[in-house]
Amino acid sequence: MRNKIILLTFFLISVFFYGCSTTARRAFVRRDASVKDYLYFPSREVAASETPKPFVREIDNSIEEMLKKEFETDDLENFIAKTKTQALLVIKGNLILLEKYGRGYNESSIVTSFSVAKSFDSAMIGTLIDAGKIFSVDEPITTYLPELLERDERFSKITIRHLITMSSGILYSEGFSRYDDTKTYFNPDLRNLALTGTVIDGEPAIHFLYNNYNPILLGLIIERVSGESVSSYLSRSIWSKIGTESNASWSLDSDDDAFEKMESGINARAVDFAKFGCLYRDGGVFDGSVVVSKKWIEESLSPGNGKNDSEYYSDPFGKTIFGGACNNGGFYGFHWYVMNRPDAESDFFAYGNKGQFIYISPVANTVIVRFGEKYGMDGWKYIEAFYNLNTSISAKKRGELDIK
Repeated sequence: MRNKIILLTFFLISVFFYGCSTTARRAFVRRDASVKDYLYFPSREVAASETPKPFVREIDNSIEEMLKKEFETDDLENFIAKTKTQALLVIKGNLILLEKYGRGYNESSIVTSFSVAKSFDSAMIGTLIDAGKIFSVDEPITTYLPELLERDERFSKITIRHLITMSSGILYSEGFSRYDDTKTYFNPDLRNLALTGTVIDGEPAIHFLYNNYNPILLGLIIERVSGESVSSYLSRSIWSKIGTESNASWSLDSDDDAFEKMESGINARAVDFAKFGCLYRDGGVFDGSVVVSKKWIEESLSPGNGKNDSEYYSDPFGKTIFGGACNNGGFYGFHWYVMNRPDAESDFFAYGNKGQFIYISPVANTVIVRFGEKYGMDGWKYIEAFYNLNTSISAKKRGELDIK
């Protein structure tokens, strides 16, 4: 009897694996996204700078004391272990003031971006506009993806702006257990999925809806306009120009299709992710050279459709963004989250699954990087902690705060 059960189980599993799509099989095996997925998916190299510019380490114990207060712990090392944090860095100017790694990780460890990658997508669109390869974010996406018109003429109403602000009107079911999240993460042919599987659900620019089809379509535009792979273009336009110390990689949908997982999958050292944050903190300039125009960065950090109200942010996630973590409100720009400061330039951040953050505060001249195997606590509590930490750093700079 036991052998019959084993044989039946083996038969059913075989039928499942041979009868189901690659997407379903991958989802069955992998279950959920993992920080180790960079070892599972094929990838393409993103070459680093030929002249790396390491940060200077000048550890400031007062930063650890401030973070302990914000994280409500008397032992930061224990907090890092409990929350499965891989890396936690605080950088001010070119100085690393705090640098902590979880057990099994160090400064050379590879961490993955998840949706932090979307902020890189945005930067690449900006550099293509800066170079005159794309005329404007208000161009219809069908200028670059004309085959979409063959399925639905309404695609001509969707612009690059609508993709990059998550307001395209394309149908999407959020949540990893729902099929759109699964398809956009595990499908082995993302080009085909985006060009043949997307469905228009409403007019663009009416509502914010977090949607992973949008960055995939942006990736197709980047690929076609640049004439090279997205990874190659990222290296040439940004990664190699900001003093990165190590090569990165970008996970691909499959060996056959070999298209970057535009919604996620950039894999690199935490310190090099921080360099990207510093680029945006410093107005797009690295070492005296303009990498991304200040004009693009300013536009990226403005309400993307000129809308910033509760009707536009009507879904639960949008309401969280609009409400903000610190009672001053916020909004979603060009694949960047923005946190208002009442009397200073806004903070902003890239945000990925499992609690991956590149948090930038111009008023404090800081970049905070946190990567983890899991959230460890509510993601917006990190945002509140980083916001308050930067308020304290700014006050300390002005001599208003004395940290013992």
